[in-house]
Amino acid sequence: MNNTRSEYQKRVSEIEIYFTAFQSLDKGSCSIVCTDLLGEMSTQIIDDDLSKILKANGFLLLYNLIEATIRNSITAICTSMQSSNATFRNLTDKVKKLWIAQEVKNNNNSDYLMIVIKKILEDELLTFKTECISIGGNIDAQEIRKIAKQFGCNEVQNGRDLVIIKEKRNKLAHGQFTFSEIGRDYTINELIGFKNNTKNYLDNVLSEIESYINYKGYFSV
Repeated sequence: MNNTRSEYQKRVSEIEIYFTAFQSLDKGSCSIVCTDLLGEMSTQIIDDDLSKILKANGFLLLYNLIEATIRNSITAICTSMQSSNATFRNLTDKVKKLWIAQEVKNNNNSDYLMIVIKKILEDELLTFKTECISIGGNIDAQEIRKIAKQFGCNEVQNGRDLVIIKEKRNKLAHGQFTFSEIGRDYTINELIGFKNNTKNYLDNVLSEIESYINYKGYFSV
């Protein structure tokens, strides 16, 4: 979980740097001033189009934070289960279902099913993969709650801004809209609000996951 926290803080720091750099865009005329190796200065005006592009890019950074945090959290849970000598017998029913689904997903022939049954009957230590939960590019608060429910972890409510971030990211990623078209609809203050709300939501999610791991919530009582 320490690695998950560390990666989370790295991405939060990147986002803070980015948002600090362009938070004055709505206040008036802005420009980038550069000095080359010969000491000569050049200026790039940040016009309305560039401003829209910079704002739209904020959605990509926020979505990157969301998906990376959830992916790393799943990895942290799987790593904890393996280091805790998880066997089929000592897992909760929810986690048992996850492991079975993982094992038979691409291996449903009778020979492999016999191997799965042997692991269950002989209390062999189980291996969990991050891919036991599929998150394929569509993470929002509802999906995060669904993942938490699959593990039996406490669900965090609210997070309504995450669905907007996901939708804008997907429209950019799939070329449905240009960056200017996405960025024109939002002010810097609105994007800062998305950033703050996302961070607060993910902070709560990480706290719940940390508690789940510390108390080994994947083990049956």
